Amino acid sequence: MPRAPLILCFVLAVAGAGSAVALDEPVVWRDDESGCAYFLTPSGGITPRLRRDGTPDCPNAREPGSALVDNAVRGLGRGLDNLRREMDNHFGDRSDPPR
Repeated sequence: MPRAPLILCFVLAVAGAGSAVALDEPVVWRDDESGCAYFLTPSGGITPRLRRDGTPDCPNAREPGSALVDNAVRGLGRGLDNLRREMDNHFGDRSDPPR
């Protein structure tokens, strides 16, 4: 049995398997100015790299969700202050109701 076709089949099988294994994967890139990490895709896309807890992979990223909670509490406080102000403007100051 000639060895050339057997070697050719083996080379083609290895080359085919190698191209399937060597799929282009995103590369991690870290910005020098901010220190944040990003994924760069072979097609030219970029997306922020996130930690397991969902926060950006940046050195100045705070605890998970704390910025979100801070902003939500601050927004609720502002909303309640605005509501109280509107109620006072509309109904007058009724902090001391009549007896």
